[in-house]
Amino acid sequence: MVGGKTASSTLHSRRVSCLASCWPGFGALRTQSGRSLEATEKTFLEAAERGDKHTIERCLLAPRSVNVNCTDLLGRSALQIAVDNENVELVEILLQQPDIKIGDALLHAITEGVLRIVELLIDHPSISASMLASGWSRSRPSTEESSDFSPDISPVILAAHCNQFEILQLFLARGAYIDKPHPLNCFCRQCEESKQSDSLRYSLKRIHTYKALASPAWLSLTSHDPILSAFKLSWELERLAELENEFKDIYMELSSQCKRYSCELLDQCRSSEEVIAVLNRRCSSSSPPEPALYDEAPHSERLSLDRLKLALKYDQKQFVAHPHCQQLLTSIWYEGFPIWRRRSGFSKVLLCLAIITAMPLLAATYLLFPRTRLGKLIRSPFMKFIYHSASFGCFLILLVLASTRTEGSEMYRQNTRGPAPSMIEWLILFWVSGMVWSECKQLWEEGLKAYVRQWWNWLDFIMLSLYLCTFSLRAVAYLQININKELPRSQWPNNDPTLIAEGVFAVANVFSFARIIYLFQTNPHLGPLQISLGCMIIDIAKFLFIFFLVLTSFACGLNQLYWYYDSNTEHCKQRPNGQMECQSNSDAFTTLDVTFATLFWSLFGISSPKSTELVDAHPFVEFVGQGLFMAYHVLSIIVLINMLIAMMSNSFQVIEDHADQEWKFARSKLWMSYFDEGCTLPPPFNVIISPKSVFYFFKGIKGLLVQLYSRPKVPHANMPRPATAEKGLLADGDTNSTGRQTSVESSVSRYGMSRASFLTLKLFLAAGTSNAASDTVQRNYATPRQQIHPQDEEAVQTGRRQRG
Repeated sequence: MVGGKTASSTLHSRRVSCLASCWPGFGALRTQSGRSLEATEKTFLEAAERGDKHTIERCLLAPRSVNVNCTDLLGRSALQIAVDNENVELVEILLQQPDIKIGDALLHAITEGVLRIVELLIDHPSISASMLASGWSRSRPSTEESSDFSPDISPVILAAHCNQFEILQLFLARGAYIDKPHPLNCFCRQCEESKQSDSLRYSLKRIHTYKALASPAWLSLTSHDPILSAFKLSWELERLAELENEFKDIYMELSSQCKRYSCELLDQCRSSEEVIAVLNRRCSSSSPPEPALYDEAPHSERLSLDRLKLALKYDQKQFVAHPHCQQLLTSIWYEGFPIWRRRSGFSKVLLCLAIITAMPLLAATYLLFPRTRLGKLIRSPFMKFIYHSASFGCFLILLVLASTRTEGSEMYRQNTRGPAPSMIEWLILFWVSGMVWSECKQLWEEGLKAYVRQWWNWLDFIMLSLYLCTFSLRAVAYLQININKELPRSQWPNNDPTLIAEGVFAVANVFSFARIIYLFQTNPHLGPLQISLGCMIIDIAKFLFIFFLVLTSFACGLNQLYWYYDSNTEHCKQRPNGQMECQSNSDAFTTLDVTFATLFWSLFGISSPKSTELVDAHPFVEFVGQGLFMAYHVLSIIVLINMLIAMMSNSFQVIEDHADQEWKFARSKLWMSYFDEGCTLPPPFNVIISPKSVFYFFKGIKGLLVQLYSRPKVPHANMPRPATAEKGLLADGDTNSTGRQTSVESSVSRYGMSRASFLTLKLFLAAGTSNAASDTVQRNYATPRQQIHPQDEEAVQTGRRQRG
């Protein structure tokens, strides 16, 4: 017998022996039809189990040949038994029989991972190319349903599930394919019929298909850009997990599998150049950017990091936090300061203070001489971070000075409507103008969708909007108020622009100081705390929704109970000593807004329990009011507050379990905002018009004029192809240039294995190694069929024939 028994076949044998010893007549039964097995059929199946080639041939060559498709009690035919035992010779003999039925034998061969047997089975005349894909379920009779595999499991899907690279590559060469499921909200005829006939089978078919699409073997062999495909598929699976909550765990596991696959591809990089080649890869083969002035083009082109930006967009935390990515980002971040990380803490502080002190001089130098070596140093990400942080720190100092009124004009400004701006307020206006200009440039470069996707941009937008509203109100008050300009503040109208401006300015100051938390992401100790704080804010928002419902219900009940008892009416009675004692009801629940405030502050112990007492002798009303008030405290303080604490504790623990990954991902987002060219100088220096800006302005005007008045006429024969056609070709990878680029970049990223790695695989296969060793090499070096050299392909086929 060729090939040893596998664990599954041994288990089947033990089951058969056990049933035969405990159940007389077991060997004379069939499971599918209930018909008794003949003696010849029993001998035939036992010979298949033992791998007795000669007995099998005698049974098939007898005057009355045995039914080659007979099955035992477990529903296994002789062909399936031979496949389970990996007996290639016996499979060849059985496939020569004219009435042989392949059945589940092909699926079992794929599960076992025996390439030679799979080749024999798909070469049989009864197996067509369409049966390897969606035609597999349609080719089988409706009465024959497999007990081991779902009806929607086709051979190509099963090969992808089992991650069998060689078998899947063989199926792809035969024209097999996997159709991507339609969107969940698709209302086509096919989807509607599938949902109405069997909704569970429809969902399971989608899951099995996505499981095949998410397998490393399928991504490696079918995608020209496997990392990008893994990113998109992971993102799609997470969206499906939100829509189909019933199968959320399955979809999330598949999404995690795609994320691990992209990280495993990144593991194959062995040098910084290879990491740069992977992280710089674009989504499409677009033309390189136009060279810019001041020698910025080589740097920006070499370190565009388009793939890393895409990983941040698709929330690929494992990929971004990978050591290879972080090592490259760290080297770029400290460019120009290679010895920074080896400095002591005290020397770092002194160096930062020196850089901050020289900031005005360095800014003037960069404005005049941006091409110098010093200008290149100023453009480095770490220097830009220090300058922007120092600039924002100076802005906060100005806010503190404006709040403490250090200019000595308290009495003048206290009773003056629409006062003139002070020197500190002019500086604040100057700083805010620079920050607004910086945000406008960021919005222009990133686009609206990318801009609103970052929560810190929302904080900046709210903060700057409040400051602009403050300046506008102050300007209106200064220009329009000419009557009663000097008036005691107590006599000012409620809608005075100065009063509103002061309130808006106070709120803007709160947002400004809260923005300091954004800088915590660079610190390994404060960064995880900042991320946990963000998650806790989301928990608080969820809690407030439930708390508001509870608060509203009790507020409506207590207000309905107490609004009849007016707090302005005094009830007086005469004491025995002749003095009059006047009392009034509490105003804690007289109106709905007051009731809301009373219930809210009662959480902090501010309201009094006597708020429910009445001067009137209505004990039942007091009893109901006290009962509602106590129930509110029990439900709000004991239940809801502790639930909020538990939610926040759980969020903190989730972040703490992945603290390093979460912090590195958040830090990478911050670092990437300083990698791009532009916004070198911080506010307020960025509002100064530099010679470089003037040059770019006139260069843009010149390019626009040239484009308008110099349109060459292109002959019809030499006209380029339509943009849509080019885009389709580039997307499909049909052009030679795209094929070469894909091949080079795949070899660099270790997705397609290198020449030496492929020779190693070729030696393994040619030497006739075991299936386990072959599969191990294939899993470690997953190579697309398009990248294999013809000579190497011939050597692999020779090795397979020798092994078979």
